[in-house]
Amino acid sequence: MTLYVDLLRYPDLFGNLFRRELNARYKGSLLGVGWTFVNPLVLMGVYTLVFSVLWRSAGIPHYPLFILSGLTIWIFFSGSLQMSSASIVAHANLVKQVRFPRQLLPLAVVGSNLVTYLVMLLVVAVVNFAVIPATRTTMWAVIPLSVSLVALASGLSIVFAALSALFRDVEHLLLTVLLPWFFLTPVFYDLSTLPGVQDHHVLMEILRWGNVVTPFVEAIRRPLFYGQYPSLGEVAYVVGAGAGALLLGAFVFRRLDDQLAVEL
Repeated sequence: MTLYVDLLRYPDLFGNLFRRELNARYKGSLLGVGWTFVNPLVLMGVYTLVFSVLWRSAGIPHYPLFILSGLTIWIFFSGSLQMSSASIVAHANLVKQVRFPRQLLPLAVVGSNLVTYLVMLLVVAVVNFAVIPATRTTMWAVIPLSVSLVALASGLSIVFAALSALFRDVEHLLLTVLLPWFFLTPVFYDLSTLPGVQDHHVLMEILRWGNVVTPFVEAIRRPLFYGQYPSLGEVAYVVGAGAGALLLGAFVFRRLDDQLAVEL
């Protein structure tokens, strides 16, 4: 885990990389961070129209807020993985010329996406707090759960960044996988209310626990939208998954770090 201690050992370097990523995202943009809300609002509108208005199959009160609560988590996770997968390759000249903690490159990407996540989360939390009174006593639980989400995104981002530097197909494979991964994650539906859930109990359990993002979406959505605390099983899962992702990221990067400059 000493891989992550470099965040404290090289704060100036990480700060420069973080600001560079953040500035690159919104450079020349009129709306700036306002673009953060365009994609989720468009998706929210489409899914609300299709599932709540046309098909009338959602059956969830405050359905637009239900969707936004899930999209906030998914956009941070998928954006971190997608952008970090190209982070080392995009800085190939720097990696080849200077010896520095290269894991800070994908971590800086996660940091820039974290800003987007916090802004979206704040807006969703304020609206939910006003519209759904039950969330007013549970909202605080989102903070520790989000820490595990950041850990998950950080560990996996390091893995994909290192693998993409050695095998360029990984970045394209990730882009291909993210779309079906999104539809298998309960962002715009509730697993427990899906038609036929009683007839396919084993399949539902696989979708719930086999998809690493699902417990995070459900655990964070409970205090953020339902006004409930997550179950002990969900808390144990997200904490374990976050810690496991950090360990996996450290293990993979230590094995591949010496090959990065050579392969680039």
